[in-house]
Amino acid sequence: MSDSDNMTMLPSRHLPFEGTPNFRDYGGYQTIDGRTIKWRTLFRSGQLSALTSNDHQQFTALDIRVVFDFRRDAEREHDPSCFPVNAMPEVVGLPIDPGSSTGFFDKVGSGSLGDKEMADYMCLINREFALEQGAIYRQMFQYLLSQQAGGSLVHCAAGKDRTGFAAAMVLSALGVSRATIMQDYMLTADYFNIENEIERIKNKYQWQGDGGAIRPMLEVRESYLQTAFDAIDNEFPSLDIYLQEVLGVGVEEKAWLQERYLI
Repeated sequence: MSDSDNMTMLPSRHLPFEGTPNFRDYGGYQTIDGRTIKWRTLFRSGQLSALTSNDHQQFTALDIRVVFDFRRDAEREHDPSCFPVNAMPEVVGLPIDPGSSTGFFDKVGSGSLGDKEMADYMCLINREFALEQGAIYRQMFQYLLSQQAGGSLVHCAAGKDRTGFAAAMVLSALGVSRATIMQDYMLTADYFNIENEIERIKNKYQWQGDGGAIRPMLEVRESYLQTAFDAIDNEFPSLDIYLQEVLGVGVEEKAWLQERYLI
């Protein structure tokens, strides 16, 4: 997608930040009814603790007014975000602790999960986003619905799972097809260095086993996000009902968001 963006002279979807590789604009997509999301209003990324002075200049130019941080409290304390002092956004902490009910990260640390088990847990976590973490994502929408100007950024540690579901729901509310949403989700594979992240996870959890065993946790796979959509489809009559009942985005809210973000 980024290549086609360049060929058609559209803004680049991937923004080359030095301190965070997976920084992307998730606007610019066409909706099912033929409208287009505005560029440079909706952004997603991984953690922002290593932004450089060059990154600060670029961040300032993007006019990002609010940042939604889905990392756990311990993650934020260990890797605090580093924003430019002259363009400090409002940071909304919305901590999501994926897999906490299953002891997922304890099992990661113990090295007791194999490849298939890890992949199964990633699917389970995405189901959890949809069915158990709705109140957190609802708060995100409440902030978006009150934002009048500037851009917003959703992020977590890697910018793929908690962030991926957040972006998927925003795009859904704006009327983007699931096929396009999945394409945006999978773009992380182009910009996220798994080998570097394996080393970080090994150090963080004192992992002594084969790094390949935790690879499924660090990958994006269509099956992960699809599990979240399947959970919504199985538990609710429609995605619109889910958006309204769980995320607080009914007909009026959806119309407001589309007026704000679509052209």
